[in-house]
Amino acid sequence: MNSAYKLDFTRLKTLLAPCLKSISINPSTDLIRQDENNDSEFYSTPRFVHHIDERARSVLSQFYTYAIPQTMETRTLDLCSSWTSHLPENFIGRVHGLGMNELELKENQSLNQGYTVQDVNLNPTLTQFPSNTFDSVICSVSIDYLIHPLKIFNEIGRILKPNGVFLTSFSNRCFPTKVIQKWLSMDELQRVQWVANYFLLSDIYFDPKTIAAYSFFDGNFLPMTDGEFVDPMYIVLGKKIDRID
Repeated sequence: MNSAYKLDFTRLKTLLAPCLKSISINPSTDLIRQDENNDSEFYSTPRFVHHIDERARSVLSQFYTYAIPQTMETRTLDLCSSWTSHLPENFIGRVHGLGMNELELKENQSLNQGYTVQDVNLNPTLTQFPSNTFDSVICSVSIDYLIHPLKIFNEIGRILKPNGVFLTSFSNRCFPTKVIQKWLSMDELQRVQWVANYFLLSDIYFDPKTIAAYSFFDGNFLPMTDGEFVDPMYIVLGKKIDRID
């Protein structure tokens, strides 16, 4: 896809029903994984590879520019960061990364405000960040690996500024031994609803009316496939309630 081609994201229509209903989560069956060994071992070797194809990366990058305020004072946290944040080169704002592999984080040119090395599956708290710090938080193609999702979502809600946005994205690729068990048993629309449920169950911080989900390659907004490019891409997002904690 030509990255210079500007997409009209106002044409996107949410995949979610107007009135969301919460889904119960059973941690002992839903959030377990095939490989329960320490994640630091699995991610100790840097992987300087892309986990989604070029078309998906291009559209995701453009959507971030569309959804995140482009000002020099905008503060963004890249959760589960790596050597790339999928942000455009001309992204305006201050970006801090939080991820597991320091060698990857050092190579990430988007992280102009440094990085933190942390395994959020081992320590799902973000106490190093004061409340109401960030205008946006992104989590690119990693939401399916969280084993304490509600703790993380509540921490994200705490550190976002009022009306700040949390943007999660995923495709259909994964490390099957490391994603949560529930993920492997769901189709793609069910996964969208599952992630939206994390926002819904964190309604102390996130406004249920702002939860939305989009498919970029649904045959309406963009073709489902385009030659060699076949990766789907989904966004699920929500905004913090417009109030000061």
